[in-house]
Amino acid sequence: MHPEIEELARVIQEASELLLSVGETHWGQWLERDAELIRSSDFRGVEHVLSAFGGMGSINDLVIHPINGHSVQESEAAAMNSTLESLLSLVAYKAQKLYNEEVDAQRRT
Repeated sequence: MHPEIEELARVIQEASELLLSVGETHWGQWLERDAELIRSSDFRGVEHVLSAFGGMGSINDLVIHPINGHSVQESEAAAMNSTLESLLSLVAYKAQKLYNEEVDAQRRT
């Protein structure tokens, strides 16, 4: 597997595990499925993970906090949200890069 694809799957899996660890099953399972698709070289995983970003109710709006039903201490929430933001930024960047490369390659054929 190409190193960039492998790295994308790893970062998505890391974000998924963080979310699942605090009880955020919707987005945690969403990312977990995308990581599996990407690891199996299914480009739909890249497209699907990109659809999680942007718009109302997107993964960008997620805030890990006990008030939102997450299993996290209030004192830990800021650090977890910072980690999540970093992971999601990396996911969005890497997925968009791979998406653009795939679209460009298809245009050339």
